[in-house]
Amino acid sequence: MEKTRSRMITYIAIAQFVPFVLFPWTLSVQSLVFGGVFVLLCALLGWALVRRKPWGHKMTIFTQGFNIIVRIITFWGSVYTQESGVNLGVLITYVGSVILSWLILFYIDKPEMQLVFES
Repeated sequence: MEKTRSRMITYIAIAQFVPFVLFPWTLSVQSLVFGGVFVLLCALLGWALVRRKPWGHKMTIFTQGFNIIVRIITFWGSVYTQESGVNLGVLITYVGSVILSWLILFYIDKPEMQLVFES
C-alpha cells in the first residue's frame, strides 16, 4: 500500500505541470521562456512532494486549485468571441486542464495522503 502511494506521489510530482501549460501555444521565445519557468517551478514542487515536505503538499493543492479557479473565471472570455465564435482548441485545453487539476487535487487531498505528508 505504501509503495502504491509512493508511486502515485511520484507520478503527480512529474506530471503536475501539465495542467498549467495545457494551452494552445504559439511558438515564440516568450512562450518557451514562460514554459521553462513553469517547468522549473513545478520541478521544485515535485521535489518537495517526493521528499514528503508538508509545504510541497500545501503548495500543490494551492496551485492546482488556483489553476481551476483561473480557468473557470477566464473561460467565457477566452473560449468564445462574437467575431469568431467558439475557439475549439482553447475549449478543449481549458476543460482538459481543469479535469487534470481536479484529478490531482482529488488524489493529493485525501486524508491518508495528508497523513503521509504530516508524518
